Amino acid sequence: MTPFLHTAEDAVAIFLRAAELNIQTQCREGNLLILNKENAKDVLLTGDLHGHVENYFAILKLADMEKYPSRHLVYQEICHGGPQLPDWGGCCSHRMLTEVAKMKVRFPQRVHHIMSNHELAELTRYPIQKNRQFLNSAFAAGMRHDYGVHAEDVRIAMLYYLETCPLAVKISGNIFFSHSIPNLHLDPLHPFDDSIFYRSLDPGSDFIQGGSVYRLVWGREYSQANADEFAKMVGAEILVCGHEPCAEGCKFPNSRQVVIDCSGDVACCMLIPTSMKLMQWNFRTFVVPLENQSKAV
Repeated sequence: MTPFLHTAEDAVAIFLRAAELNIQTQCREGNLLILNKENAKDVLLTGDLHGHVENYFAILKLADMEKYPSRHLVYQEICHGGPQLPDWGGCCSHRMLTEVAKMKVRFPQRVHHIMSNHELAELTRYPIQKNRQFLNSAFAAGMRHDYGVHAEDVRIAMLYYLETCPLAVKISGNIFFSHSIPNLHLDPLHPFDDSIFYRSLDPGSDFIQGGSVYRLVWGREYSQANADEFAKMVGAEILVCGHEPCAEGCKFPNSRQVVIDCSGDVACCMLIPTSMKLMQWNFRTFVVPLENQSKAV
């Protein structure tokens, strides 16, 4: 069982405050976070968590935000997974999502949470099925278990928080961190619209299937050509993503892209100093294995 249990009143307050702080983040430009040596010493990028409690605490230990006051910490993909409620069949990952929002409140200018496909699925009620379980239904059941008649109040505040999350992070001008990257040739008649990074978003068109935010967070095209074209589009040299399960905690599908994963007992992050530019010949050395208690048992 996860230890992150809040009252409905506290959860609503946390999500609403975190949403305000998402909008007010000083390094935010449009839907991008811009980090460099002027506003950060280094940046800890984390992989998909999916409710993995041990990895969540291992990330906190690695980040050590109080010891390193110039460090930024970026989360992705919290929803769906982790401990289950045996009697209800519900998912407890909403508790970790609340805790991530609480971290945003605690470190408003240094903790960030980028949009991911499972969070987008909650925003749009887009059904996801895995291992013959409907993840959205399990997530809702977990919230009803914890908050009872107040579950919908918490959900409304949670959705507002998710809607304000940035889409990506650009570090030192040449590293681009997003949950995934789109297949730029999936639909030639409707090209990917990179203006989503800079303008106000329209949930009615950007978030739905086929919209550019949807395509960004659901993309599973890892070819060299697609990575090269997207990197040119966003003005980056290196692309860091999640979205794809990695048995070894990370993988390198092409010469400029790394996928990191924190949802299993073997997990990896990236710790990137802003004083140097990562290039194709050295970026792999900045992948950091994540140590958690479950691996030591």
